[in-house]
Amino acid sequence: MTDGGRPRRWWPWALAAVAVGAWVLRALPFFHRAGALGYVVNYDEGVYYAASALLWKGLLPYRDFLFVHPPGALLLGAPAAAVGAFGDPAVGFALARWLATGLGAVSTVLVGRLAMRAWGPVAGVVAALAYAAHPEVVTMERGPFLDPLLNLCGLGLANAWLLPSGRAPLPRRAAIAGVLAGVMASVKVLGGIWGAAALVARAPGPRWSLARRFVLAASFTVLALVGPLALGAPGAFVRDVLWFQSARPEDGVTSRWERLLEMTHERRRYALLLAAVGLCVALARAVRRSTREEAAPERFVATTYLLTVAAYLAAHSYWSNYNALLAGPESLLAGLGAAALVGFAAARARPVGAVALGLVLLGPLYSVREALRGAEIRPPEQVLQARYVRAQVPPDATLCGFEPGWGLLAGRLPPVLPGQPVPVDPYALMLQDALASGARFPDAAAAFASPDSQRRMLALLEQCDFTLLGARGQWQLSADSHRWFAANHARSVSPESPAVELWRRTPPRPGAATGSPP
Repeated sequence: MTDGGRPRRWWPWALAAVAVGAWVLRALPFFHRAGALGYVVNYDEGVYYAASALLWKGLLPYRDFLFVHPPGALLLGAPAAAVGAFGDPAVGFALARWLATGLGAVSTVLVGRLAMRAWGPVAGVVAALAYAAHPEVVTMERGPFLDPLLNLCGLGLANAWLLPSGRAPLPRRAAIAGVLAGVMASVKVLGGIWGAAALVARAPGPRWSLARRFVLAASFTVLALVGPLALGAPGAFVRDVLWFQSARPEDGVTSRWERLLEMTHERRRYALLLAAVGLCVALARAVRRSTREEAAPERFVATTYLLTVAAYLAAHSYWSNYNALLAGPESLLAGLGAAALVGFAAARARPVGAVALGLVLLGPLYSVREALRGAEIRPPEQVLQARYVRAQVPPDATLCGFEPGWGLLAGRLPPVLPGQPVPVDPYALMLQDALASGARFPDAAAAFASPDSQRRMLALLEQCDFTLLGARGQWQLSADSHRWFAANHARSVSPESPAVELWRRTPPRPGAATGSPP
């Protein structure tokens, strides 16, 4: 299946075809009369995009608004955010979604290229198929999330660090890999796992100077991307990024067993079976081969996968979409497992090998059904909500929302009011206020029941002309806060749908027991 140690010439065309299919699968829900804005909006993508757009307007994370991740994503997401900062935020948000689909297609090529160069054409095609159809990563690569950027950089790092040297000298490849590792750490703390796995796998050459070059490049990249913004408000940076993430209450799937089940969900059952075989092969080769050079790809992918799983089991919060960061190593392991199974079968009899090849190619395609099911989600209320806000809220009025993405769809960035927090991330803002009291909570719901979580948010709502409450607002406001809110705000409903609502701040009624926020 190889010629002179290199895969046959058909493999780039196979990877290109899979990458096109991956892009179509991600962009499919955007081919709708509402375009990219008609697909369901996620809380996190609204936070990341709004924060990046505000950065263009001169507001700095940590100093001017709360942001609970390192700032790398805000800087690297700047092109689409600039459109929203200086034009219509809805247009920029749509552009960011389209760009994310392109990142997914490139990552599909990088997965396939790495697996194909390391373990052969079967591994490459199966790994690319597994990544292209991975349901969670397909969903995340439809918006300005952290995961598309992390996967792209991580897979680029692996291609530069692990594959045999070509035209680029080894020192240059080590520096490129280090820069990409630094970018990942500047986007999300867990992104540092890929850099650690690269060092565990091997130094790409006999000299330790290459490992030092990798570490120095990564360190300088982190300093360049994080340093200027962190030094602008060092105390707030430590509080928002490090303390908050370590002290936050449990949320999402809290049971560790249920988290493990989500990471091995049946929607990816056949790709996961191949990945399980690949993990066993990778561990066996890593133990059996005497030098790091001989099993570097296996060491890297196994370390990345196992460390990420362990991090998710230990984390304070976990949702199933976190599995998007597992898609890269999981797909590489699936490719390795497929190559091992086909090689084992072909050694017995050529027809058996052909049957095995067909089966392993079909395995990842099982996940396409689940990915297509997600592409069907087009909530009409979301589009109607944006239209209603544009019609009802004057340009000079302030609009607050518990879902940042809803304001973006209506062409609104989070408001900046004197003396009030900027509601880029109301969820984290209220949780941090609860934690600042010194209390500890078993879960997020208990934290939102605390009076300390309510005060700053209610003071902000008191100054906003209009509010988008929604289900998230219903959850995050306590019973006392709900009573105050209802007494001081009037609800209006769109004639197009009873599910579309907007709350307008009203002057206190004479004699009404409204007073100040509780």
